Amino acid sequence: MWSAILIFVDAASAHGDEFGVSALTARTDAPEEVWAAVDGWGLIHSTDSAASFDWICDEAIGTETVYDLLAWEDGVAFVGTVDGVLRVDETCSGTSVTGLGEGFVLDLVRWQDHAVAALIGPERGGIYLCDDAGCAPTPLEGAAYYPKSLAVDGDTLWITLVHTDTLAAELHRTTDGVTFTPVHSWPDADTDPRLLWAHGDTVYLWTRPRDAASEPGFSRSTDGGATFTETFTTGYYTDPTPGSLVRDDGATVLVGSWYGARTWGSTDGGAHFTEVTETAPALKCSVDLGDHALTCNDHLADGFDISSTTDAVDFTPLTCLDEVRPAECAEATCEPYLDAWITAGAYGGGRCHPDTGDTGTPDVPPCGCETAPNAGISLLFAGAAWAAQRRRRITPSAGPS
Repeated sequence: MWSAILIFVDAASAHGDEFGVSALTARTDAPEEVWAAVDGWGLIHSTDSAASFDWICDEAIGTETVYDLLAWEDGVAFVGTVDGVLRVDETCSGTSVTGLGEGFVLDLVRWQDHAVAALIGPERGGIYLCDDAGCAPTPLEGAAYYPKSLAVDGDTLWITLVHTDTLAAELHRTTDGVTFTPVHSWPDADTDPRLLWAHGDTVYLWTRPRDAASEPGFSRSTDGGATFTETFTTGYYTDPTPGSLVRDDGATVLVGSWYGARTWGSTDGGAHFTEVTETAPALKCSVDLGDHALTCNDHLADGFDISSTTDAVDFTPLTCLDEVRPAECAEATCEPYLDAWITAGAYGGGRCHPDTGDTGTPDVPPCGCETAPNAGISLLFAGAAWAAQRRRRITPSAGPS
């Protein structure tokens, strides 16, 4: 079994020329039902474990910016947006969830019998407990808070937040939604901590600084959050928090880059990281389904956006968004990966050529859904051989609805 895997989602862009899954969720009691948010293009919905999708909620959802998703019950999901939380069904009939203040919902998790929402507002922010009847504020709500991330470990809810006046950051935990215990603080106003995973006394964070003198990176605690040690840094201080995937025992950790289509991994609980492979999926988000996990990626070498893994080593590509493009997106106006390829090349990632014809460089495969290389690649990762076999499996969806 897997433990909970945190999904963190960066802000989706407005309608553009690219597709990319930025949030992923599945029902814990019926993992065959999967929802995904596509950057600036609405939602897609699957009832066969992400083997195929139908495109729903393009313009009808009422907002182009989706921060997070939470599958709630049969055919229903909560959607964290720039305008609070929407309750959306599979026909894209959506209603605003009442009880929240003005603001955007950055993170959603299921905890005990609640959907927990982290809201950042222009005047107030905080943690809310929601259900079908609406949302209610917890004591961790008011003008002083910018909540940043949530993680669940059994009956324990973990929260990171930043104080609006001092920008000092804190880590809190609760088991009842009433009493919140401060566990750790970053008083220097230079750290923006985001939870990646928590289990027992082990807590994983991604810390992003607020100035160019420092790099964002991975930090871990083995004493319940009392102390943290940074073990891996990469990127620039303005980079979004990357997607992550953590095995059930916390030993295997994957951290993806939003830029450059790259993924790093650790087999010793985050003590040491190594870039996994040139062709590994660049993790952007993930969801735990018990016996396996789904990840959303920028796997530019073959164009797939959602993959499945049982061991965080081998990934089976499932869904290419070219197969389910919305009706308004014609071939002439939407080239979903062109800009991403160029960006990836600039950052040293991607390892594929945007020209699907003759690249002129036999060792560099072309990019796109129908041009994936069939050969598997073996790699050395943290002193062990990790296979990177890609098992190609595409089931086209029914198309836009």
